Amino acid sequence: MGRVSVIVPIYNAEKTLDKCIRSILKQTFGDFELILVNDGSTDNSLSVCEKYKQKDSRILVIDKKNEGSIATRRKGVECSNSNNIMFVDADDWIDKQMIETLYNELISNNLDIVVCNSFDVFGNGHIIKRKYDSYFFNREKIYNNEEIKREIVPSYFHYGNAFPASLWGKLYRKELLIDGGRFLERIHFFGDDLFYNLEILMKAKRVKIIEAPLYYYRMGGFTNSYMPYYFDDVFNGYQIQKEIINEYYLETKQEQYNGISIMLLYLFRNGLYNFFYGNLDETNIKSLIGEYVSNRNVIESLNNVGSQENFSIDYINAIRNQDIDFLYSIGENMFKRKRTKRAIKSFLTKLSFV
Repeated sequence: MGRVSVIVPIYNAEKTLDKCIRSILKQTFGDFELILVNDGSTDNSLSVCEKYKQKDSRILVIDKKNEGSIATRRKGVECSNSNNIMFVDADDWIDKQMIETLYNELISNNLDIVVCNSFDVFGNGHIIKRKYDSYFFNREKIYNNEEIKREIVPSYFHYGNAFPASLWGKLYRKELLIDGGRFLERIHFFGDDLFYNLEILMKAKRVKIIEAPLYYYRMGGFTNSYMPYYFDDVFNGYQIQKEIINEYYLETKQEQYNGISIMLLYLFRNGLYNFFYGNLDETNIKSLIGEYVSNRNVIESLNNVGSQENFSIDYINAIRNQDIDFLYSIGENMFKRKRTKRAIKSFLTKLSFV
């Protein structure tokens, strides 16, 4: 059974999966089960999973059709046999003391969630920096239910997420995850971690954040591919945030509304370059920009007090006037810069990949 279930959602991760699995099997804490959930991979990921399953009885391999990260994690939780859940992405790896450290904190302090810091890395170990330098990681603290709602949850209403939105880097009481995910019914992919955590945190009674970086996050990933449901997820996420604010944060409603408006306008701008990762010509891209720039959520965000001062006047005017050509040029220029930056990262990754 194990006192901790470690769930790894997997999709076409054959190049990184070995390192991920080895880091989990080398833990100083041995009383865990490792659940490898293959989400219909078309490479050799399943073979890698089966190889390790034959060597270690703590490993459970689940092979299913491709359904996406939300369904894959849920399947892992459904099949878990312990009371505590940890997620590790197949691209990443963990410190050998991560499970022991987080489990001991969870049990000794009667916590619902314990959170650690992480490193951003290239390749197989070139550390760039600590991922989170926010005030949450300046000291170790246990947050009670009122503090969670007052300090942690509102960070998800502001761009940058000072509190980690990821599911990885945390240890959860399983009971918080059971029957969870009501917000996820409205999210295809983008923001799934954030909105799952948002629901979980609203139910949590005790959360502790520790300073130690015990998780290694491999940079790069889905942002380098076209996401056809990106804007749907952004707009639906904005509506979910509004619902929570209207129910729990009436005293600071305008402040939180300003925060989610700024977040939406940032995400809208970022979405402009994502079009260029798809097999879309200029006419199609401009048509989509025209559709999304007139969305009521964008107009509402533009009109919220305080949101405009965070962006250039040219960007604000382009949205207000629905200047499709200008917005197209923003996306095109961002895409070119991202492509150059990605080429540099790819070069560094090849140097450090061992």
